[in-house]
Amino acid sequence: MVGSERPWIAQAFILVLYVITLVIYNRAKKEYVGGKIGAAINLIMVFVAFLFLSDYVDYFVSSLLPLGDQARFSVKILFRLIAICVLAFGGLRFFASKQAEGGLAQPAPMPRMEEVETAPVGDLDAVVQKGMAEVGTTSPAADAASEIPTDLGPEETVVVQEVSQSKPSLGRYEILEELGRGAMGIVYKGRDPKLNRVTAIKTIRFTDDFDEDQAAKIREQFYREAEVVAKLSHPNIVTIYDVGEDLDLSYLAMEFLEGESLEAFARSDNLMPIRKSIDVAAQVCDALAYAHGHGIVHRDIKPANIMILKNGLVKVTDFGIARATASSKTRTGVIKGTPYYMSPEQISGMKVDGRSDIFSLGIVFYQLLTGELPFGGENLAAIMYQITTVEPEPPTTHNPKIYKAAVAILNRALEKSLESRYQNAKQMGDHLRLLAQKLDELKGKAKASEG
Repeated sequence: MVGSERPWIAQAFILVLYVITLVIYNRAKKEYVGGKIGAAINLIMVFVAFLFLSDYVDYFVSSLLPLGDQARFSVKILFRLIAICVLAFGGLRFFASKQAEGGLAQPAPMPRMEEVETAPVGDLDAVVQKGMAEVGTTSPAADAASEIPTDLGPEETVVVQEVSQSKPSLGRYEILEELGRGAMGIVYKGRDPKLNRVTAIKTIRFTDDFDEDQAAKIREQFYREAEVVAKLSHPNIVTIYDVGEDLDLSYLAMEFLEGESLEAFARSDNLMPIRKSIDVAAQVCDALAYAHGHGIVHRDIKPANIMILKNGLVKVTDFGIARATASSKTRTGVIKGTPYYMSPEQISGMKVDGRSDIFSLGIVFYQLLTGELPFGGENLAAIMYQITTVEPEPPTTHNPKIYKAAVAILNRALEKSLESRYQNAKQMGDHLRLLAQKLDELKGKAKASEG
């Protein structure tokens, strides 16, 4: 036996260590697909592989070629030199290459609409309240299933001109860069080579948050929900192209959006005009009305899941994803949700319907108008108590410019009682658009009088 200078038990132990090292690094690599950390892990794995060959050249090479001690020693040195070169020269590219920029492309500054300040607030509110009463006379049950858009065209496709270098992949998609990380997983910018289309790929690893048996059930439910959501076709809902699994990662391939989330406009130092906030909330109502009409409840409406594109179009993302964790009684199902935007029935563990999304949208609308959250607290228990028990502070306390009609819409959306709340998103959207119409009419009359 060659290499008798080392007992076979020691050799076997070293072999096991090599295998464990490679397995650990291979698993770590899955967490950093497409990033520089992933490339560094690949480099280390190649380095370890050559070290392994150099240590076991006595066994592998000698069994194929009759080499002397000097020749075997030279081959071992050669493998070690290759390992060092791989590590050294492979690492140089991290300093030579330009660091990839993460995140969504920043849009051009959004044009701000002028506030309507020419009419007395009291007159405006009286006109709008009268119109709202007329709109609200229709049957909520009839509104819920009516006026679902059917003439929707295909979404615009973004085309990649060239991809010259080999990229990491997830399923059939090439990973171009990391866009961000959230509670559910990592979001990548990817490319579908079959359609030559840029996509956003959201990854979810259920095994990190659930027991093995429970993870299988949650994953199956997630795929069923994703298939239903993928059939939704509405201009205010992000399009899902594909759902799949690679290794132990589940992923959604969806429309790539160039814009920014409402998080940027939910701060008191960067509020959008009230008129624009009304339009944004109305577009979200359109998305919710369409989804609710197809039996889909979002369950996680919040600023981070609402995007504004460069042209002002609003897109609601992550339909169906929150349902997977909502069905779990584990710690993750509560903590990884967004408690600030939960409805009272969500917190109470009740079965939710579209009215839960309306309550969450009311919180978002409150934040867009004031830059403040209506319900807060130092811990989860305090937040949950406020949502279920305490009435929010009037939004005019934070922003006196808010019209009484807008406050009335907001208060109805934030009703803790399901029966007192808006019964469907279309009804809330109609009231918002009526308010916007009156604001535009008054603005037009003001301009005409000035002329």
